[in-house]
Amino acid sequence: MSTKELGDKGENLACEYLVKKGYKILGRNYRINFGEIDIIAKKRWRLFGKDNKTIHFVEVKTLAENSSFYPEEHVNYEKQNKLKRLAEIWLEKNKFPQNYPYQIDIVAVSGNPSAGSAQVDFFENAVSGK
Repeated sequence: MSTKELGDKGENLACEYLVKKGYKILGRNYRINFGEIDIIAKKRWRLFGKDNKTIHFVEVKTLAENSSFYPEEHVNYEKQNKLKRLAEIWLEKNKFPQNYPYQIDIVAVSGNPSAGSAQVDFFENAVSGK
């Protein structure tokens, strides 16, 4: 399986996981020259009569089962800064206010997604410092 195929399967698993956890997928593979956001989602819940407004920008990292690293370890400082900038660009292009609440999450997929033996780990608000 190619790296692209593995990544696509990992993203599909990540979307399935998020939907089961109550998220609505707003978009996938948002690309501009600067980079890409894998998944854009919003959690569906209300608290004290108010809707949750936070937009979740989700980075998906998928590694085969024979990797010696954890997928989430591949989101280094440089990648974190890029994700923050991409999130801000997406919000601006979609006409959200400058201070609109968002967070960057990571979904790490390891194992063999094709064989149904993949493990999915979700790291909420993994990148801080908007």
